[in-house]
Amino acid sequence: MNDILKIDFYNSFVQWSSPTDDHTPRVALHAGCRIRREDEEFKQYYLGYPCAGEQMYVKKNIFHQPTLDVHFVCSEGDQLMFVKHFADAPGFSRLANRLGETVPTHDGKGSTITEMNMAIRNFNDVVEMTEYQEVYDAVVKNMPILGRTSYTTLKDDKEIDVVLEYPVTVMNIRHKHDTWQVDTGLILVPDFSIEYKLEVEIFRRAYIVYNKWDYAEHVMELPDKIDDAVFPIVQLTDPRPLALRSRNQLFVVKTI
Repeated sequence: MNDILKIDFYNSFVQWSSPTDDHTPRVALHAGCRIRREDEEFKQYYLGYPCAGEQMYVKKNIFHQPTLDVHFVCSEGDQLMFVKHFADAPGFSRLANRLGETVPTHDGKGSTITEMNMAIRNFNDVVEMTEYQEVYDAVVKNMPILGRTSYTTLKDDKEIDVVLEYPVTVMNIRHKHDTWQVDTGLILVPDFSIEYKLEVEIFRRAYIVYNKWDYAEHVMELPDKIDDAVFPIVQLTDPRPLALRSRNQLFVVKTI
């Protein structure tokens, strides 16, 4: 990708609405991912910030029991997935739907999401960094930094192009050596080992690390069954390279 990444993730949002619900949730975006299969255009997906499972507008005992972490993945147009990590059985769930289908809810009634709106905001003055001194200056001056990692992988002997885009929230810089290191997340990464009906189902949350322009590693949130546990938990595990070769790009926001 040769364009300049400008997305202000913290101030970009997705809203969704149901005609039977008397409210509209709004979630800030955490990261984005574009994928392109052979002979297709890129399709855009976004990861929303997590929240805790909650009852809506009650006076007390607002958190669901068992407690759970909920996050949201959506396409730019018509697909959405709610991922829930429970503190008790079943451990986790991943539920994907198209816009207009009924999404299961904690009370058993379900909610038909008929509208999903995105407000993507962009920074105005963003510059790509290619030299150590540029990266050093951006880090020590606490300037916002955006990251992009691109790679190509194979699924059933067919090439798939993947573009990960994210705010760089954690980064290290060396003073006496011309080196730096990104360690950031949570980002949105496709897991092509997942069997799916809707493409939105292939995504998992992950962290990414790299300290050069052509190589990156990631670690995904994966279900893990601990000995004698009655349900699986989801945790970061199985670190590995994203691909044999990746392209990492860093962008500095000059003015906010």
